[in-house]
Amino acid sequence: MEKVAIIILFIIISGLLQHIIHELLHIIVGKLLGLELLSVKWFSYHGGTKVTFKDEDIILSNRDDKIPKQWIIMNLAGIVGTTVLAYIFVLVYWVLPMGYLKLLFWVLSAMFLITDSGYSVISSFGNNGDLYLVNRFFNNSIYIKFISITTLIANLIIFISLR
Repeated sequence: MEKVAIIILFIIISGLLQHIIHELLHIIVGKLLGLELLSVKWFSYHGGTKVTFKDEDIILSNRDDKIPKQWIIMNLAGIVGTTVLAYIFVLVYWVLPMGYLKLLFWVLSAMFLITDSGYSVISSFGNNGDLYLVNRFFNNSIYIKFISITTLIANLIIFISLR
C-alpha cells in the first residue's frame, strides 16, 4: 500500500510540475521575446491555465496569416521545453540506482514524454491549443502533424524502453 501511495503522490507531483513548467516556459520565452504579459489565470481556465499577452486578441483574430515569429516561438516554448526536460529526466533516470528517486524520475519521464507530445497531436489535428498559430503560420502544413505524431511515437518508444 505504501508503494501505491508513493506512486500516486509522484504522479500528482509530476502532473503539477509538467503543467506549471509548460506555462512558465510560455511566460518566460514570451517576455524574453518582448511580449507584454497581461495575466495568468492558474488552474481556472477549463481546468487549465490561461496565459494572456498584450494584443493576443488581435493576433488570434487577424486573418491575413501574418503572425509575428515571436508568437510562434512563444507558442512552441511549452511543448518544446517540456519535451527537452523529458529527455533530461530520462537520462537522469538511467544513471540513478534503484530506489524511490529513480521511481520519481520514471514518473516524471512518463508525464513529460507523453503529455505534451500527445497534446501536440491533438492541437495539430484540432487546429487549436499551442499549435493554433503555428498551424496558421505554416498554412496548416501536413509536416506539423507529421512532426507531432513522430514525436509522440518516439516518446512512447523511449518510455516503453525504460526499465
